[in-house]
Amino acid sequence: MPAEQPIPIDVIRESLERSGYLMKSRVVRALTAADFFVEPNVTHKDIHGKARGIDLTAETAGGLNRRGVCVKTTFVIQTINNAFPIVLLTERPSTPNADFESYIKFGTSPVPCPFLDQIQPYEERAADWHNLFSEICALSKLHGQDEFTACQPDDIYSSLLKASQYTEDEVGAFNGWITKETGRYWRLFFWHPMVVVSGQLLTAKVTADGAVQLQEVPLARLEFNWHDGEDRKTTVVEVIREDFLLERLDSIRVQDDAIEARIHAIKLGHEPEAD
Repeated sequence: MPAEQPIPIDVIRESLERSGYLMKSRVVRALTAADFFVEPNVTHKDIHGKARGIDLTAETAGGLNRRGVCVKTTFVIQTINNAFPIVLLTERPSTPNADFESYIKFGTSPVPCPFLDQIQPYEERAADWHNLFSEICALSKLHGQDEFTACQPDDIYSSLLKASQYTEDEVGAFNGWITKETGRYWRLFFWHPMVVVSGQLLTAKVTADGAVQLQEVPLARLEFNWHDGEDRKTTVVEVIREDFLLERLDSIRVQDDAIEARIHAIKLGHEPEAD
């Protein structure tokens, strides 16, 4: 039986680029170079014991400059190498039924928390309806046809679900172990789920006269509703272009540092010896 001929390097490279694996490698490299602690291919078990995995997490080291206080964000990231545009649509209206307390995922310590009367996580991270959408789709071409069709591919739904599940599990795990802690460390930890796309990202808004406004954007927010068994969950996931990712994460890193400084000042007011 004749041996298979080696596959040309260019063919292998093109296959990898289409698959998205190289995109994840780019993101990991870029975040590492920007001094984030990056963990690729993170696996965990949910409350039902089922193994789950996400593309990567990234965070900075909070609490290095202010004794006894730490504010940090863990970015929970899924990557999608989209050849065709992804569109967020159907703006989320403000209603009394909106589960806005689920829009920001965070945990605090100690219990009871001594700084929540002065630091409001929902205000710091804008748990609002600005630029918030409730549907997402992607354009695709049917095999052998030139026309585009809009649908929600499995990889988009899977990415949203994985990021949401991991975030929910991590918040639950934090709240579980923090109740047993006896120390005096003041913490405000955020979890920030994101889907990073390599290609075009747009929003679609319908005006009062019925016209459709399409706009290319670097970032948009999606209210993603899902179920954990019988429990209904809501997670706001940021969908962001790869070329805007570092700028967005840096802005949150600066915000975390400013919040940490304020909490440290509050702690010194409670415990002058903490410094």
